[in-house]
Amino acid sequence: MKLGNFFQITEKTAAFLTFGFVLILPVVLSFNPYYLSIFIIALILGAVSLSWNLLAGVCGQVSFGHAAFFGIGAYGSSLLVLKAGWNPFGAMIIAAFFGVMGAIIIGTPAFRLRGPYFALSILGFAEVVKLLTLNLTWLTDGSQGLFNIPALPAIRIGSMTLDFFVSRTTNYYLAAFLMLAIYLVIYFLRHSNTGLAMSAVHGDEETAAGIGVPVFRTKLLTLMVSAFCTALMGAFYAHYVHFLSPDSAFDGSWSVMPIVASLFGGMGTLIGPSIGALLITGLDEFIFKQFFETGHKLFFGILLAVVIVWTPKGLFGKSIRKK
Repeated sequence: MKLGNFFQITEKTAAFLTFGFVLILPVVLSFNPYYLSIFIIALILGAVSLSWNLLAGVCGQVSFGHAAFFGIGAYGSSLLVLKAGWNPFGAMIIAAFFGVMGAIIIGTPAFRLRGPYFALSILGFAEVVKLLTLNLTWLTDGSQGLFNIPALPAIRIGSMTLDFFVSRTTNYYLAAFLMLAIYLVIYFLRHSNTGLAMSAVHGDEETAAGIGVPVFRTKLLTLMVSAFCTALMGAFYAHYVHFLSPDSAFDGSWSVMPIVASLFGGMGTLIGPSIGALLITGLDEFIFKQFFETGHKLFFGILLAVVIVWTPKGLFGKSIRKK
């Protein structure tokens, strides 16, 4: 047995350990509201990173504009609740389908492009949607933003009440549940016939088409699933922070940080991107910011360069086996 194989674990084991860590983390942090708020954002980023990696890591279609789907989900759910009086849980689901509609609108023409043009077209789409949000003031209140976005309604289970307005812990575990749900969707999709088609498209589109794989349909379906999951997390984010502006909803970090997390954790794995998101959030908050209050994001560039040069498969790319 090679020494490197001794440290390898299966994808299922890695996922089990990751979600086990997520489960006990609030206890380790003594349920400190400040620390929980940090890791709620980390879990949102982890779920978005999983969604981005389905498109790029599994299907081979790199996107530079996932902030578009995140913002569509955030604004879609907020407007349904504020303007139409919808229940926030129902609004979140419908807002996720708004993300799917956005994927169809941009994906249908963009997937007919070759090379890096798809990635750039998604980036342009994100800017267009942001500009629309800024200028449709009658609907979105423009740059002023949306205030007092309602929290998710409390859930009563017997004598226990899960309050999303007051409790950081409740929001943390809901974010963890959503990340788990997205991971399971991606896991089962990856191990289906559709997942095989995605891998074939990633390997070589012309060869995949030659053996009967519907290349265009596979790529569009992958983008639709990725957009749905990303928009769902955007909707949750809006109801968690209670305020939304075009700059926060379509912040470029929602496009860039999933890429960083996926590369950091390992694009060749399904759970790696979420591990990367948790890790870089912890490093940023508890180490980088302690040395540099401003400019601490520069460390991500240095770390990313180190990872790409020394471990191109990511920190966990060689440690996590598919089976």
